[in-house]
Amino acid sequence: MISFIFSFKLWLRRTLSLMYLGLIAVLSLMPSYDLPDIAVLKGVDKIAHFCMYFGLSCLACWSLDISRKRMGPLYLLLAGVFMWGVLMEILQRTMHNGRTFDFKDMLANLTGAFIGLMVYRYIDGKRVEGGLVNSE
Repeated sequence: MISFIFSFKLWLRRTLSLMYLGLIAVLSLMPSYDLPDIAVLKGVDKIAHFCMYFGLSCLACWSLDISRKRMGPLYLLLAGVFMWGVLMEILQRTMHNGRTFDFKDMLANLTGAFIGLMVYRYIDGKRVEGGLVNSE
């Protein structure tokens, strides 16, 4: 399974990651009145933030093919993903579209990004241990 995940061409990985980044921007900046009002999901938006940035972090590592041997880029990537979340919160506040700036959302974003990075490191470690490293 790990070898299948890493068998995708680099251009496709990057395209998927950029599309996901765009999806996060659209969902983050969509006016609040356009969002579905689902009673079951009230109060769980922090989980949604966590999941979105978990996915973004994993996809960003995957699209850049960052190996666990190079930790510097991982920290830069974490900072970049977190700053994207901060930018989305700032834009929500300045656009006056019914969305609000929330430090708890940023914390959920950072937590999701960090856990995503750790999961990627684990999967990449399995790939390295298994001799599945593919050089392009």
